[in-house]
Amino acid sequence: MDNRVKPTAELERIPSLDFLRGVAILGILFINIESFAYSNPWSSWQFGFEDKIDYHVRFWIYFLTQGKFYSMFVLLFGVGFVIFLDRLEHKNIGLKAMDIYTRRMLWLFIFGVIHAYFIWDGDILYHYSICGLLLLPFRSIKSNHLALVIFVLASFLLVKQYETTAKRQGTEKEYLQALDIDGPQRNEDQIKRITTWEKRYSKKLPDSSEVKNPRPSYWDGLKKSYEHVTVHKGAFYYKSLLFPSLIVMLLGMMLYRAGIFVDYTVWKNYWLISVSVLIIGLTINYFRFYHWTYEDHKPITNIWQSFLYTFPKESLGLGYILMLNGIYQKFFKGSKIGIISKIGRTALSNYIFQSLILGLIFYGYGFGMFNSFSRFELLSIVVCIWFIQISITWIWLKYHAQGPLEWLWRKLTYGSFTEKNDR
Repeated sequence: MDNRVKPTAELERIPSLDFLRGVAILGILFINIESFAYSNPWSSWQFGFEDKIDYHVRFWIYFLTQGKFYSMFVLLFGVGFVIFLDRLEHKNIGLKAMDIYTRRMLWLFIFGVIHAYFIWDGDILYHYSICGLLLLPFRSIKSNHLALVIFVLASFLLVKQYETTAKRQGTEKEYLQALDIDGPQRNEDQIKRITTWEKRYSKKLPDSSEVKNPRPSYWDGLKKSYEHVTVHKGAFYYKSLLFPSLIVMLLGMMLYRAGIFVDYTVWKNYWLISVSVLIIGLTINYFRFYHWTYEDHKPITNIWQSFLYTFPKESLGLGYILMLNGIYQKFFKGSKIGIISKIGRTALSNYIFQSLILGLIFYGYGFGMFNSFSRFELLSIVVCIWFIQISITWIWLKYHAQGPLEWLWRKLTYGSFTEKNDR
C-alpha cells in the first residue's frame, strides 16, 4: 500500500489567493526599495528629497502602500495556515500533519535567516515562521472566539499607545514649564528637556549631504547584517510586529472560514462591507501619513488621535484584500490578468529575487547607487523591476510548475514523508 504524503496539487489552489499574493509582492517593492536606497528611509526630511515633488511622492507612497502590502501578506499567511492544515487533515495522516507543518515553518525560518544575514537585513520571513507556530493553538477555536482573541490582543496595543501618548504629554508639559523659566535661571535638567524636545519636534530642512555606502563590499554588508539582525542573540521575531501580525493572521483565518476567497457572494452585503472598510482605511491613513510627511514636527498628544493611528496599515490592508478579492472574482477570474497570479504562485522566489536585484543596484558590491536617486526617481526603478520579475516569472512557469524556492521549500518540507513507509 502506498502511504506517501504528497504536496498539494496545482488544481487545488484558490485563484483569488494567488492574485492577491501577486498584488502584494509587487506592491511591497514601493517601500522595500527605500531601505536599500537610503540610510534612513522612514525620515520625512532626510535623503531623496531634491524637489517639492519628492515630498508629495513620499506622502502618496506611504499613504497608499506603507505597511499595507505587508498586512496583506500577513492576512494571506493566516489563510494559508488554515488551508495547509485542513488539507493535511483530509489526508488522514494523524500527527504527521503537525510534523509536516512544523517542518514547513522550520524551513521558512531558515530561509528567512539566510535572507537576513546574507542578502537583506530587513527580512520578514523568519518572523512569519514564528507567528505561524504561535497560530497552532488557535486552529480549532471557533471564529467568534477568535474575534475575542483579536480584541484582547488589540487591547494590549491600545494600552501601549495610551501609555506612550500619556508619557509624551508629560514630556511636553515639562518642556513648557522649563520654557517658562528665564534662560539664566534654568538648571541643567531643564536645559536638557528643552534641547531634547526641540531637537525632536522642530521642522527640519532636507539633508543633501553625501552619505557613504553602508555596504561598500559584500563582506561589509555581512558585518552590517550581523550587527542589525538579532537572531543569533535569541530574538526570533520583531517585538513591535508580533501582536499586529497575530491579529491580522487570525483575521485571515476568520475570513477564509467565511468562504469569501472561494465565493465572495456568501456575504450578502460584501460590496457594502468592502467599500466601507476601504473608505475607513483610506481616511485613517490619509490623516496618519499626512501628519507623518508634512507635520512630523508636531507631536501627537491627543489620546483619541493616537488610538485612531494604532491600526492604520492593518485597516487599509484589509480594505485592499476585500476589494481586490471581490474585483478579481467578479471581473478578472481566468482572464489575462493571470500574470499577476503567476507572481503570487512564486511569491517566495520573487520576494528574495527583489532583494537580490535591489542589492545589486544600490550596494557597493553591485552598481553602488546608494542615495543616488530622489524619491520620485525610485518609481521608475520599481516599474523596471516589475517588468523584469513579470517577464522572468512568465518564462519560468512555462517550463516549471512552481518557483525555484517554492520547489525547494516543498522538497524540504515533505522530504521524508514522501518515501514509502514500511508496511
